[in-house]
Amino acid sequence: MYYFFTFFLLFILFFLIFFHFRKRKIIRKICCMTIQEKCCLLNELTEPLGYCYDVSQDIFTSTTDAWQKKFGYGAIYDKFAPLFNMVMDCQPVYFDYEGKTWLIEFWKGQYGINTGCELGVYHADGIIPPSRRKSTIFSAADKHEYLDISVELLRNGKEIAVKKGRHWWQTIFSMGVFSHPEELFMKIHLCFPETGMRNAFVEGLVAAGYDPDSIFLSICSTDVSFSFGCSHERWSLLKRIYCCFVQLLNRFYCRLYRFVTRPFTCTYDRLLYLYYYLPFAFRCMLRLRRYKRRSKKCCNKKKCRRA
Repeated sequence: MYYFFTFFLLFILFFLIFFHFRKRKIIRKICCMTIQEKCCLLNELTEPLGYCYDVSQDIFTSTTDAWQKKFGYGAIYDKFAPLFNMVMDCQPVYFDYEGKTWLIEFWKGQYGINTGCELGVYHADGIIPPSRRKSTIFSAADKHEYLDISVELLRNGKEIAVKKGRHWWQTIFSMGVFSHPEELFMKIHLCFPETGMRNAFVEGLVAAGYDPDSIFLSICSTDVSFSFGCSHERWSLLKRIYCCFVQLLNRFYCRLYRFVTRPFTCTYDRLLYLYYYLPFAFRCMLRLRRYKRRSKKCCNKKKCRRA
């Protein structure tokens, strides 16, 4: 029995020493990579998820050809979001324009270990009566229907990031940051193709509970600017209790992520460290089941995505 116990201790000691030197080797490897190489590799790994990395702001954002586009959006997605560790304030805005019912929705909150926000543009094939809107799955806007969208996300008054561009789904995700939805604030600017669509959207905002005076002061030509601080949605007691539990888990996961990746501070270093040192954790965290094989020449411009 003593021999077995001694062998077991030596076995554990061997693995501790092995992983210690392996960890140091991986840290040196990452430190020797250029920022461009890191970003190219990280973008290639996250491309199947529909996201790209913005190194200038240390955030992830969505691509225009993201796979999520095929599935559209509906109120049922918001209903089941907490089951996937997403606790968010959401505000859908429905309006009718040119024979279609449109949905422009914005979200802010905690997405697992990410603090973030989103704004999506969707529409139905025809006019949907108000009684059926929450049971309808709306299709994502086509390329010719994209809007010029500007989204700024603030946390406790401090700016996290700003994303601008022509898109159907503008997003900001800051990894390893924990927030409650009420700590977040969105500044939104939309540019519509014509005043008719702008007016229909403003009417939808008013119907959703926004103050008309504050909206009209922010209208210029076909542009609308407004903010999203608190949701007009009312949660049930059961949902509030469950979301509190989910937030406890999210806070723990954020701390665990920062602890495990503590040799680094930047997101691209932290994630690549996980990719090399704990690949199973990397795939689990990003819900990556399969990803493309990394090319030897990572700096190929066709494969490098720049935010």
